[in-house]
Amino acid sequence: MKKVLMMLAALFTAVAMQAQEDVFSKYSEMGDINTLTVGKASLEKLPVEQFDVPGLKEMIDRIDMMTILVSMGDKAGKKLGTKLPGQLQGKGFVTKLDTKQDGKDVTVMQSKKDPSRVVVLVYQKPKAVAVYMKGDFSDVDLEQYGRIAN
Repeated sequence: MKKVLMMLAALFTAVAMQAQEDVFSKYSEMGDINTLTVGKASLEKLPVEQFDVPGLKEMIDRIDMMTILVSMGDKAGKKLGTKLPGQLQGKGFVTKLDTKQDGKDVTVMQSKKDPSRVVVLVYQKPKAVAVYMKGDFSDVDLEQYGRIAN
């Protein structure tokens, strides 16, 4: 009986993680959104020292994979900027930072069940950029990085 319960728990966890990624797949399939997925090896080659952003190198070192969605059209930007946070909340993400500065809405969200999954959304009407990251964020103050982005 324990084996059956453990298998069911693993299955439901996998389905929940896939559902979170399905949200991004849905947007990446839209015609007005460009998508880029970057792995750990590519991230390690980034010349981050040329940017004057405190903590950027440490943050990038934590990332195993990230997917970047960039809206190209006004309609896609509005959908990504306004609907994505609600959809992620429905998938178990919580808002760690939500701020507005200079016409930009910046939202940082993290999965409650799997803290290794983080989303950063920047929405400046009518354009939006969403970055989905998977990595070691268990002991990171995500609010700190959100303040740096502003």
